[in-house]
Amino acid sequence: MMDDTTYIEKAIALSRKSYEEGNFPAGAVLVKDGVVLAEAVSSPYPNLLHADGKALSAAYAEHGPLDGVTLYVGMEPCIMCISMLYWAGVRRVVYALAKNNLSGDYYESHSDLQDIYTRFNEKIEFVLYPEYGPEVLQIVKEWEDKYMR
Repeated sequence: MMDDTTYIEKAIALSRKSYEEGNFPAGAVLVKDGVVLAEAVSSPYPNLLHADGKALSAAYAEHGPLDGVTLYVGMEPCIMCISMLYWAGVRRVVYALAKNNLSGDYYESHSDLQDIYTRFNEKIEFVLYPEYGPEVLQIVKEWEDKYMR
């Protein structure tokens, strides 16, 4: 049986793929009952098409409301993607690297996102796997060295 670690590793592999394709180093996987509904890489930075949002849009277009679906991503989602997943019906997010480990410039603000999403009418469960954080941070650093200097 596949578990969270299988899918978080897949999301991290997609993050590396995204970077290698010249995009922002983010990848996303949407899973329901052990079935991958969608996966995506990001677009060049800065861009509206985040990996999370691209995967959500694809899965929603094909499957409708995403109740019971888990989103797996390398980095904590931004508020735009959190809003999208909320309205799509996703109530569980698994990620490896918290926002406070990255430049706040990669997010809408330097605000604590938890202060925002804990006020939603329906709660979203956020699960952090910090043991994968260094790997994600390394991919981001490689991307920064290549594209942001």
